[in-house]
Amino acid sequence: MSYENLRDRLNYLIEVGEEVLKTRHRPPLGVIDKDYVNRDPFYQWRAGTLSFLKTVFGDNSTHFQEFQQHCLGSYYNDALQGQAILKAAKEDIEGGYLKKVEDLVAADIFTDFLEMAEYLLEQGYKDPAASLIGAVLEDGLRKIAKNSGITLKSKENISSLNHKIADAKIYNRLVQKNIAVWNEIRDKADHGEFLEYDADSVKDMCTGVRDFLGKYL
Repeated sequence: MSYENLRDRLNYLIEVGEEVLKTRHRPPLGVIDKDYVNRDPFYQWRAGTLSFLKTVFGDNSTHFQEFQQHCLGSYYNDALQGQAILKAAKEDIEGGYLKKVEDLVAADIFTDFLEMAEYLLEQGYKDPAASLIGAVLEDGLRKIAKNSGITLKSKENISSLNHKIADAKIYNRLVQKNIAVWNEIRDKADHGEFLEYDADSVKDMCTGVRDFLGKYL
């Protein structure tokens, strides 16, 4: 889900929350109870909001936990607290929290693929490992460029990404040279030039890419 879609969905939920709050009723005369809101729209809104907060922030996040615990029933104060939590979520997303979440998810995915590459190396499959590490590197460079505000064309490769990022001084020329070496290994693997590099070179590549992404992503 893109940032724009998240923003639109969140704004919609906040608007629905306002409409729910407008249905406020006082308990009937003689009944000792709290003010309440219309039941059906409240629970529809609550379910949609919980789904949204879980998807974006995770079920262990403060936003999700607070909403789940404090927006329980169709009481006005419950809906009011839920709406406040939604608005706090909006501030966090607009303040860059979402980007941090995306980066963490990307880091986890990269780690998984690099572990797969390490397994391939252990089993003696250096060539598919080199191709996999190269793919991880290319995707990582693309994300680094995007996070740094670098304009990219529809078709970029490791070489062009490396050049643009280094020119933007995101990292120095030594790092650029290291990436060029990894790119060369990846190219040789992809083009069937398997005798042009050895397993130790791929192991070094894997370690280097892991350290690089851990520092710059």
